[in-house]
Amino acid sequence: MSQNTFILNGKETLFTPGQTILEAAQTNGVKIPTLCYLKGTLPTGACRICVVETCNEVQVHRAISFGYRGSETKIVCAGDLPLVQSNCVFCGECVQACPVGALMDKKSIGQWRPWEVEKIRTTCPYCGVGCQQWLHVKDGKIVRVTGVENAKPNKGRLCVKGRYGYDFIYSEDRLKTPLIRENDHFREASWDEALDLVAETFNKIIDTHGPDALAGVSCARSINEDSYQMQKLFRAVFDTNNIDHCART
Repeated sequence: MSQNTFILNGKETLFTPGQTILEAAQTNGVKIPTLCYLKGTLPTGACRICVVETCNEVQVHRAISFGYRGSETKIVCAGDLPLVQSNCVFCGECVQACPVGALMDKKSIGQWRPWEVEKIRTTCPYCGVGCQQWLHVKDGKIVRVTGVENAKPNKGRLCVKGRYGYDFIYSEDRLKTPLIRENDHFREASWDEALDLVAETFNKIIDTHGPDALAGVSCARSINEDSYQMQKLFRAVFDTNNIDHCART
């Protein structure tokens, strides 16, 4: 047998020192079904690796671990206390990693089946990082959100807001059209009317009090390019440096 080879399915197979048999098989195009393997985590000779190693090696929250010994071994949180009393931030990463459906998103239970949904790739709206998401859509409504594996920058990982914060889309209180204040109430207006009013008001303020009378705060849900344009608008057009970003603090 030559150096750095081993016998796999009766054939001499190349491997790189340090690879597991599974990794060497994958490199050589041999598919081995697995439940306890998760890319990016260290191999562990124990059951339940899918959940425990995800939290401890990938998310690094140390929220769950192994408790007790022998046949009494089980997954526990903070000395076998309830999950809500642990370091868990409820990001849902262990739920996405679970290969057998033992862990499920509570808000999605009974809402869909895999063959009923369409997966649509998008960018998370919550901050400027740009995490990639899969929206699981049934009948035009989002029923689940998961991270896109191997996609930059998040490589399948999502925070609690990115994974579970989509209910606001369907809120009855969500504003769907611009509102203009008249006396003591608001009335609906078109975008053209609302933007014209904003531009006219800004011009009046600048003419009366100077450009430093204006200030802007960019939204953390904006993408980086939008925040750049926001500061460009204030500095180059309004001629003021009164621009900030809510994520800075």
